[in-house]
Amino acid sequence: MEKMEQKIALIKIRLTELLARKESESIRLELFWIAREIDALLGPSDVPDVPSPPGREPRVERSSVPSTFTRTDRNLILLVDEDADMRAYLRTQLGRDFDVTEASNGGDAWDMAVTLNPDVIISGMLLPVISGDELCRKLHGSVETSHIAVILLSSLSERENIIYGLEAGADDYITKPFDIDILRTRINNILRRRQHLRDEVMAMNGRPERLEYKTQLDKEFMNRVFRIIESQIANSDFAINDLCYELAMSRSSVYNKIKTLTGRGPNDIIRIVRLSRAKELLSRRPYPINEVATMVGFADPKYFSTCFKKEYGISPSKIGDEWSEAAGFSS
Repeated sequence: MEKMEQKIALIKIRLTELLARKESESIRLELFWIAREIDALLGPSDVPDVPSPPGREPRVERSSVPSTFTRTDRNLILLVDEDADMRAYLRTQLGRDFDVTEASNGGDAWDMAVTLNPDVIISGMLLPVISGDELCRKLHGSVETSHIAVILLSSLSERENIIYGLEAGADDYITKPFDIDILRTRINNILRRRQHLRDEVMAMNGRPERLEYKTQLDKEFMNRVFRIIESQIANSDFAINDLCYELAMSRSSVYNKIKTLTGRGPNDIIRIVRLSRAKELLSRRPYPINEVATMVGFADPKYFSTCFKKEYGISPSKIGDEWSEAAGFSS
């Protein structure tokens, strides 16, 4: 049994070497699937560490992830492809409309996705370290990154390959050769759908339980965010750090996800939920303004009135007047 495992381990090393060669993408994908089937049968822990033959080390070097990246107010695209020429072409073409950064392998792409929170990732299928389809699964399997859109860009045009990529969680699959204007349109369509969702979230006044998000993780996350805020509605000290604690997520992860899904920051969302509840209370009957402010977590009634008017274009006292008139209590 030990000799068999040694032989299988050596086969895996040889497959890795073949994958690294500049063969056609279809051949490399077949080799990749064979290697993955071996892993599925044995499991990584079952295969002993076998040294590579001298001079034939299959290890893939990962490029360094940029420690700083300055974003503008434009949407950010992360390009992932081991072909430097392809990345350069896409960067030149897409850089006219978007901020663009790049990675040469799936491992760096994952690190950059977590750090930079790109709006869209454009990735090849066959990548060093982590393949394109596995990157999709990894992104969509984590609440910190499930909101990031992925377009797979591949020369594999067979029906089963496209289905395989889409089943991995890709938002779109484009085959090579491709028209850059079509790619740009697909990106803009994804961004428009995201903006439409943001508008719907805001239109529902902080109660978006019925909205359909891109992933179930996104839906569960936002529903939990609103439940937590509503449970602390009267607590004037409740702020973003408390929300992060309840969600068991870092401040940057919470900010990135809420900002992407709603277009507003966490503090804005907390304030919007408070004001939405205040509007609901005032619409039922004319509570005193200072009482409503306290009920929804505003320590200063004047600040509450200022925020309310800024959000709804009407002062809270007018809401009370409208209720009184509708109920027949006007003088």
